[in-house]
Amino acid sequence: MKASTKTLAGLAVVGAIVGAVFIGRSTVDSPTEEELLITPRAVEKRDLSDVLTITGDVRREEIQTINSAVDGKVSSVAVDDGDTVNVGDTLFSLDGRAAVAVEGEFAFFRNLDVGSDGPDVLQLERILQNSGFLSATPDLLFTEETRAALAAWQLDHGYGGATPEVEETITVALSQNGAGYDIGKANSVAFTLGASVPPTPPPSVATPGSVAPAATDAPPSSDAPLAGPSRTRGTIPPTTTPASTGPAAPTKPTFQIAVNTDLTDEGATVTFTITSDIAPTTDMSIDLTIGGDATGGQDSETGDYGEIDDSILFPAGTTTYTITTPVYVDAVIEDSEDITVGLSDQFGNDTNYIVGPRSEVRVLIRANGDNLVPALTVEASAGITDENGSVTFTVSSTVESNKDLDFRVQLGGSARGEADFVAPDADEAFTIAAGETSVDIDIQIKSDDAVEPDETLIFQLLGGQGYRVGSPGRADLVIESDDLPEMAVAGGGFVREGESTGFIVQASAAVLENTSINYQIGGTADAGSDYDVLGGTVMMKAGTNEVIVPIRTLDDDVIFQPADMLVAEWPARIGTVFVDEGEFVLQGNAVVSLTEPTFSITLSVSASDRAELSVGQKVSVDFEAGGQVLDGTISELDESATVDDAGAESYEGIVTVAEDVAAVDGASVTIDVTISEALGVWAVPVASVVRAANGDEVRVINDQGTISRIPVTIGLIDDEWVEIKEGLTGTELVVIDVDAAAEVVPES
Repeated sequence: MKASTKTLAGLAVVGAIVGAVFIGRSTVDSPTEEELLITPRAVEKRDLSDVLTITGDVRREEIQTINSAVDGKVSSVAVDDGDTVNVGDTLFSLDGRAAVAVEGEFAFFRNLDVGSDGPDVLQLERILQNSGFLSATPDLLFTEETRAALAAWQLDHGYGGATPEVEETITVALSQNGAGYDIGKANSVAFTLGASVPPTPPPSVATPGSVAPAATDAPPSSDAPLAGPSRTRGTIPPTTTPASTGPAAPTKPTFQIAVNTDLTDEGATVTFTITSDIAPTTDMSIDLTIGGDATGGQDSETGDYGEIDDSILFPAGTTTYTITTPVYVDAVIEDSEDITVGLSDQFGNDTNYIVGPRSEVRVLIRANGDNLVPALTVEASAGITDENGSVTFTVSSTVESNKDLDFRVQLGGSARGEADFVAPDADEAFTIAAGETSVDIDIQIKSDDAVEPDETLIFQLLGGQGYRVGSPGRADLVIESDDLPEMAVAGGGFVREGESTGFIVQASAAVLENTSINYQIGGTADAGSDYDVLGGTVMMKAGTNEVIVPIRTLDDDVIFQPADMLVAEWPARIGTVFVDEGEFVLQGNAVVSLTEPTFSITLSVSASDRAELSVGQKVSVDFEAGGQVLDGTISELDESATVDDAGAESYEGIVTVAEDVAAVDGASVTIDVTISEALGVWAVPVASVVRAANGDEVRVINDQGTISRIPVTIGLIDDEWVEIKEGLTGTELVVIDVDAAAEVVPES
């Protein structure tokens, strides 16, 4: 270690010499008349610095030693000396359970299970949330949600539960509610409750260099659960309902079409609305049949209305799609024309949608020049009727005509022709006789024994030639039914512990009022320990025909062991691996040691040099072995000394550099520490400064060729140069050396 000094004694005279001057007369310094050889030097502006040179070395600091938290056999070792470990990496496995690097504040110290409470539970839940396995807000209590997230985390890292149980069953059976529904044949389902993950294999069968295999899939699809694994609290993922357990929930959307008007004028627009009873999960292509007397085109020169594509893409997640087209205005006197748009059925047995009863609509475009167009309206003789009753629909015209007026109607609604009422021939046209303004149409209602809700019969006037549909253009009839909906249950299958599933209660028709559905739970599984307790009743809301009852199973086979997660400052570098695969380790024995992932430069100084140092000082580090020189700063310094066996004190510190260090562990370095700097100051060689009783002086050559001394205040000393803070103006020639070359005899 080499330190600079601020004393003048013993310093050699260096620097460029301005010149040598011989003086042959008395000077202030030497009254004796003799010839002197004087070495002068001009005062200069310089940058000076005081540098302390110390030694250091390059090393990787050891962070910690990871000891085994439990007794066990080393199934595998996934790291080697010198490897860098990041969060989520597996270091080793004990008895098939992976030890994974995680971020945390302290090492885990105990097993955790449902009901555990404390800061270690909070740390565990934060780790599970950061890993994407827990959506709830972390807290101090280990809950079933915690266990479900932990099971998913453990499965993701390739090991299973502690003591897997045998398969158990959960059965569900519907119970009677005579006032609200009847019970159908498909009135029960069963679930098989299996282990969440396969049992951990014994260490003797573990493959060297690997962890336990990941869990296999559930049994074949014929036993698939209603809902698969869920990592989100309170949700039931979709599942496949077995075909053998009663009526399946509808999965194919049913499309129907309507139009905003049946009669329109030239210059107006027409909107066709395609609806689906359920929102499809993917975009769905639907073919259309475009027909009628009117012709589609790009403008009035080429068609009667805006051309409609014969295929649309029904967007996923919606139940409505509209097509709006203009009706072009032309100067042609013409008869009425119509536009028909229909939904095309798909070919084959495995279609992906169903075409409903309202599969085609027709829009009539009025003829040009017809100023007296009758408007037809309809009125029903009653709004409600029983099965086996009848209703009269009276169609009236606003214009009395001297010739028969033929018109067409459409019967729709939830009631179906031939099954629920005597339907007229679909091709039959009704007539308002010449001279009359109305006509009565009688419809006979049929009676059946089907289990169904109340139905509606809609009598809709259709546009036609020579008239328009007025308001009201339709009349609705409610056909009351005394039959109750029939309930069935669907679901069941295989489900793993910790997963969420459920069953569906389905009605043969939508219930008219909120209806309580009763069910009973049985089987070998225990409520409260194997699955959440169920209430035995679920509400089916009015207007719906199904309800889902969730079942959340409890994974009592999953526990947390402190060796599963290793808390440290990651990333870290493996220093030494102390164990081999197949070796048995006891709790507390060292498994691996961790070091800093990057090199640190450590300095060591004496107490006197420590007084010159401070955090933040600039340094230059010379890596002697590689020839690399890097700038850096002092980032850490010991406040207390380390005393060796001989009683010598030393202080250590850390130097940080901005660039990568090209060195090996233990390499020596030289560190130059800039103690202080003086930039752009007046400076003279240290040899020109004389220490006198009254302070420091500088000898200068006067204009008369004599030497005089000028008191000065000195500052920073940088080897052979010294800062002059006061006393000189910068124009002087200072004397570096005076040498008596020869004596001169005085004149007589």
